Amino acid sequence: MSTTPRKVRNPYAGNPDYRCFGCDPNSPIGLKLEFSVDGQRVISEWQPRSDLEGYPGVTHGGILATLADEVGAWYLHAVRGTAGMTRELHVSYHAPARAEQGPFRLEARAVEEDPKSSLIEVTIHGADGTLFCTARCHFAVFSEAVARKRLDFPGREA
Repeated sequence: MSTTPRKVRNPYAGNPDYRCFGCDPNSPIGLKLEFSVDGQRVISEWQPRSDLEGYPGVTHGGILATLADEVGAWYLHAVRGTAGMTRELHVSYHAPARAEQGPFRLEARAVEEDPKSSLIEVTIHGADGTLFCTARCHFAVFSEAVARKRLDFPGREA
């Protein structure tokens, strides 16, 4: 049975001190990612831009790594109800991420979790199904109380 993904509200949007390259909707240079939860996965779609290319028509690999890191971090917020920080990010590139294959589809799901860490697997595909990259993101996970105090995390209810 298929469910309709639930859009995740960005609780930081509108904060004048918020400048996340990955998900600030007002960043003039950022990726402006938005997220949805589909079961135990966080998903996003992103339309590539020519100013973020390496070779002409090909999205830079560093941008793909940033996309993977960002959707992994939002898994913590949307599914685990807390925040954390990236400990390690390993990206395997499988095919050139051609802009003409956009929008790109990002998916994050947990592979391993315990109270203080999450290992998140991310895939990034083109609209035609081409697998551009896979990533394994290892996050240090904070309790909600610590996330609120140190990272201005607004809580799951936000």
